[in-house]
Amino acid sequence: MTRARIGIRHAALLVIAFVLAACGGSAQVSLNFGTPPASALAVVINGLPSGAAGDVTVNGPAGFRQRLGSSATLSGLASGTYTVVAGNVLAGSMNFLPQPATQQVTVGNGTASVTVTYGTSRPFALALQEVASGLSVPVFLTAPTNDPRIFIVERAGRIRILQGGALLATPFLDISALTTTDGERGLLSMAFDPAYAANGRFYVYYTDTSGNITIARYQVSASNANVADPAATILLTIPHPNFSNHNGGLVAFGPDGMLYLGTGDGGGSTGDPAGNAQNLGSLLGKLLRIDVSQGQPYTIPSGNPFAGQPGRRGEIWASGLRNPWRFAFDRTDGTLYIADVGQDQREEIDVVTAASGGQNYGWNRLEGSACFGAPTCSPEGTTLPQLEYSHDANGGCAVVGGYVYRGNAMPPLRGRYLYSDLCSGWLRSFAFRDAAAEQLDWGITIPGSVLSFGMDAQGEIYVLADPTTSAGSGKVYRIVQRNAP
Repeated sequence: MTRARIGIRHAALLVIAFVLAACGGSAQVSLNFGTPPASALAVVINGLPSGAAGDVTVNGPAGFRQRLGSSATLSGLASGTYTVVAGNVLAGSMNFLPQPATQQVTVGNGTASVTVTYGTSRPFALALQEVASGLSVPVFLTAPTNDPRIFIVERAGRIRILQGGALLATPFLDISALTTTDGERGLLSMAFDPAYAANGRFYVYYTDTSGNITIARYQVSASNANVADPAATILLTIPHPNFSNHNGGLVAFGPDGMLYLGTGDGGGSTGDPAGNAQNLGSLLGKLLRIDVSQGQPYTIPSGNPFAGQPGRRGEIWASGLRNPWRFAFDRTDGTLYIADVGQDQREEIDVVTAASGGQNYGWNRLEGSACFGAPTCSPEGTTLPQLEYSHDANGGCAVVGGYVYRGNAMPPLRGRYLYSDLCSGWLRSFAFRDAAAEQLDWGITIPGSVLSFGMDAQGEIYVLADPTTSAGSGKVYRIVQRNAP
């Protein structure tokens, strides 16, 4: 029926209804000319083992985006062309490949359909390859951009260089006289300036001999690229009285070029006795964000959530952390992962977009997503972890956060965040996809106490461990593909 005829019929029915009503009668007129079929897309995912989630993303008009882990029908769609992109799926020791990886489908009236079949699988497993030994409690590893050398931080106060597979005898930097290894203290990490090749600057995070958290800037020697100038500029000193634990420990540049610092809550045997994590007037129990590119010793970025607010420290980017020993930014999309060590029951990993500041991660009201110190509590106003695990079920004691793999040596691993636990030594990963953390245990036990992860300039990931945490027993392992072709 044409649109003109529909209009005539519509008018005629209205006239009939009006006449009946005028004559004292009644009329019920139903104007139902048939509802056009809804626009929908049925996505079928098959070929995966039971329990394994697919990795399919549907992109369409007006910014439409939907990720699917299983077959589903997407309804109420706008008409147009939709692109269906499928990624590889790791399940067990196999890598499942989609066929095809990318396809397009036109959605109009009715239901269109598309099928993604994981029809090919290949073995994929991880292993540890020892690359350095004889280290004294190695707690961090990093490298400048486009630099083949690897820099290893020893907690006693030295930074060692691994070059061409060998540890250089002379430390890059030795500040052992400035720190102490009481409790959890020491030299805890370092970060190279993004423009290190041009300005030679790098930053270190250590506790001084009084236990205060100290952030200092150093510069490479003008005459020797493997030795740093011992002169330092102290950027920030954070008082850390009373306790030797919960110092946090990571300094790292974010994708925005700002310098981020993860500080512990000040320590103690339980809780947060000083209430630092929830106190916005304290720099302890926080993720801090400062600008070291302008001014001395640093400036507070205008985008920081509490900048310029009386009684609140402008350096604070996020609060409510217990002891964020390690955090990391995804090199591809900037997503921030914070591994926050728990008290007696739970370990947590928080995941947020890099541009999101002002989060309160809940400590000491919450331990993970559970109430701490009270039978009931409200999580209102807090950001809950994307992944957590209990000590009882996993045999762990302290989460050790790693990195999202973005290297070239192991393409199936790309996009997965690797992490471990100080006590259990397992190696696990998860892919964070649209608020879903898909976990995988790699069946590896890392020898000794797992102290940290590290990443080189090529994006390959390392794990640092020490069986005795005594001088000379520490080792560094590169995470590699087992039986790689």
